Amino acid sequence: MSFKLYFLIITITVVLLPYIYNTLKLKNPEDMLIPDEGQIVNLTNGKIYYRWYEPEIINDDEIIILVHGFSTPSFVWNGILEDLLSTGKKVLVYDHYGRGFSARPNAKYSLDFYVATLEELLLSLKIETKINIIGYSMGGPIAAEFASLNSEKIETLSLIAPAGYISESPWYLKVFTYPIIGDYVFRALPNVFKSISASETSYSDDPKSINEEEFTNLFMNQTFYKGFTDALLSTIRNFDMSDSSIIFKKIDDLEIDSLVIWGTQDKVVPIKGYIELKKDIPSISLKEIKEGTHDITYRQPSQVGAILKDFIKK
Repeated sequence: MSFKLYFLIITITVVLLPYIYNTLKLKNPEDMLIPDEGQIVNLTNGKIYYRWYEPEIINDDEIIILVHGFSTPSFVWNGILEDLLSTGKKVLVYDHYGRGFSARPNAKYSLDFYVATLEELLLSLKIETKINIIGYSMGGPIAAEFASLNSEKIETLSLIAPAGYISESPWYLKVFTYPIIGDYVFRALPNVFKSISASETSYSDDPKSINEEEFTNLFMNQTFYKGFTDALLSTIRNFDMSDSSIIFKKIDDLEIDSLVIWGTQDKVVPIKGYIELKKDIPSISLKEIKEGTHDITYRQPSQVGAILKDFIKK
């Protein structure tokens, strides 16, 4: 056997082994242990994990719905729940398909897919009351589109570092749009999606923050099951998070009371996007988190929660 053939065999083996190993070791999502505090509902595309939080005293029928972002599931809201519950309203959190404790269907993870899932979830839970909806990062366009399609139900719309105004996508996200290459990198090199999803900061002195060790443990649990990377890849390929201007313009037309919270040092979704957002929703108000990065929801939850509480209560 020639040297070239040996070299080819060794090269192919070295390339394929990480892909095969990291694919075969993934667990069946059906084997996930669902937390006792939450619940599962069967929707068209599979199971969705959700959880209700209730204040000690419920003041009215309005509810608050929290829509998380690209890769980090509903635990990102843990630090702001106390403030939200102090409004006297029930709070609903859920995990997107492909994340957290929800199913990982083989689907086209587009904006319409996420919005339709939220609509079906609320329909299945028979929710007919007024809604205060909060969207974080990728959850921003989802929440805004849902609000525009269901404006008669919306009391307020809050955005936290919303995706939709990123002038130039990072080169690595462009690479992931290519078939085969993107699939290989995401499956063979799991540190890639870990890096994309990593916090911009590693420490916060906010007593309600999620520390780095806790964040890593909570985040990594979802990555051990089949379908997580597929959901991320499909989202990158089917959900345009760089330009959501058309979506946000509808909010101003419908005169929905809106707020945006942004960290001044956000490098994932830079605050300069507010300039365009303000053009699309002139009536929106901005609250800045000084020195805040993209992870303000769980690194500076005391500040974020207080702002949301005041906005929703008014």
